Amino acid sequence: MTYKVLIADDELIAREILQNQLKRYPEIELVETCNDGKTALKAIEKHEPDVVFLDIQMPEMNGIDLAKSLNVNKLPLIVFVTAFDNYAIQAFETNAIDYLLKPFDDERFDRMFQKVLKQLELTNKQEFSAVFEKYGQFFQQIAQPTYAEIVTVKDGGRIQLIKITDLIYVEAEGNYISLHTEKTKHLLYETLTHFETKLNPKNFVRIHRSTIVNLHFIKEIQSHFNGDYSVILKNEKVLRMSRNYKENLIS
Repeated sequence: MTYKVLIADDELIAREILQNQLKRYPEIELVETCNDGKTALKAIEKHEPDVVFLDIQMPEMNGIDLAKSLNVNKLPLIVFVTAFDNYAIQAFETNAIDYLLKPFDDERFDRMFQKVLKQLELTNKQEFSAVFEKYGQFFQQIAQPTYAEIVTVKDGGRIQLIKITDLIYVEAEGNYISLHTEKTKHLLYETLTHFETKLNPKNFVRIHRSTIVNLHFIKEIQSHFNGDYSVILKNEKVLRMSRNYKENLIS
């Protein structure tokens, strides 16, 4: 039997990894990949997939709101793909909802997918609806905003994992953003505005339309006669802060 699968994740690398994993299962037909919530919702309504790999944090509509919007009579089996902390993982496990914690290996994917295949064999719609009831419990538990703990960056044939706490500042560079750590710089194909949604505002602030900085790495702020400011980092790097964003740092 063939099962239809849809992937919804805003990270290109994550979509590629899931696609490569699914190629190992001949019973799977990948019907579409989506990079935002609204597109994914329309695609689910169009294809009526059996399984959806759903990222929690996506632009336009997050994974939780998307799942709440699904027709219970045509409900796919949802596998959440997330970078949540231990509390959220416990919520998944308590409610018997499967998940993939980024980054995951072949063994973890296989364990998850064997469980998915067993659940797909359910023919009793009441049983399948019972799974959705557990989704409802999960939604209540993770209703609070969550932020990424790592970011994945493709570097040639390798995928590097960068801790968010290691980021000193992030800058827009055309269609890319540059991620700066103490020793390295990485380019990521993503907009600065979208990447900002993944960052905890308690730790990261925008100081310019093209710059976000980690508060923990700021040494001092210097004012200029024209109303702009210089943000001096602990590594002596100097960043410009425009007057339009000064309230993010200066009250």
